[in-house]
Amino acid sequence: MKKINLLILIVTITIISCASNDNNMENRKWFLLELEGETDIVIINEKPPYIEFDLESSKVGGNATCNNFFTDYYIENNSIEFGEIATTLMACMEDTKQEYRFLQALSRVDSFKMEEDRLFLFEGERELLIFISQL
Repeated sequence: MKKINLLILIVTITIISCASNDNNMENRKWFLLELEGETDIVIINEKPPYIEFDLESSKVGGNATCNNFFTDYYIENNSIEFGEIATTLMACMEDTKQEYRFLQALSRVDSFKMEEDRLFLFEGERELLIFISQL
């Protein structure tokens, strides 16, 4: 009987911790802090690059620098995979190399880690993108 109670407790804690991780990711804008080690983030039209997750629909979207983007995503444990990324096609007068690099990095992401108000996206062991959240 004690083994069953312990098993139920472990399963309950696991479910709660997974749910709290998801809730920490949802309903927040995650603003780009770092792109492949660079911290000079270009902001065009007073709209910083960001990402938002909708856990219910498994959709993600945001601003890549000039254009908005959107795609599906899939999470299992600490693994994350983004679907084919679509963007708007706004003409930007500013240099959009950052946007290209942002979208390319996002397409290579295979895992994530959250620490307080930070979201880290990785390709293997390599840190590609770091975001800070805002409710």
